[in-house]
Amino acid sequence: MTLGRIFITGVGVMALTAGPLAQTTSKTTEATGAPSVSKSQMSGEIVLVDQNNVLVRMQPSGQYRIFTVAPTRQFMIDGQPKTVKELTPGTVITATITTTAQPVTDRTTTVTNGTVWFVDKNTNHLIVTLPNGENRSYNVPQGYQFTVEGKPATIDDLRKGMKVSGTKITSEPRTEITNDTVVTGKASK
Repeated sequence: MTLGRIFITGVGVMALTAGPLAQTTSKTTEATGAPSVSKSQMSGEIVLVDQNNVLVRMQPSGQYRIFTVAPTRQFMIDGQPKTVKELTPGTVITATITTTAQPVTDRTTTVTNGTVWFVDKNTNHLIVTLPNGENRSYNVPQGYQFTVEGKPATIDDLRKGMKVSGTKITSEPRTEITNDTVVTGKASK
């Protein structure tokens, strides 16, 4: 991408309408598919509790792991809610981790306003002068409909000096991952 040149691809949509604004951008996110849910478990015996740190000997590997726990985190030990400061060595705990992967799409909408400076109807190329005096160049998708001064228009209808605003919408898929962990256990007797 060269300075002053933005190419609008099939991912983006460009619409031009009259308007006083220079450029505004907004972003929305929407779920675009069914979430996938998986569960896993890990167990171990509490060896040491020091403030918000819990040393656990994992089962069955016997490896030691340190977990830093929020002071308000709740553990269900022998059916009773406990905080980290109430945990005791010898307690066997099991963490059940539920992971949810939700496909989402981020849509970014950018509105740019300006005045038609140049239009080439043969190549569908448009240059618009922004309110700050900068010229921006656009390749317009074939057959795209514009709105100019409240009326529909094609690139063939655009003329130098017309006030226009363009909307570019880009979509970017991604996955949001959330984890919910429930820790239960039995205190040593």
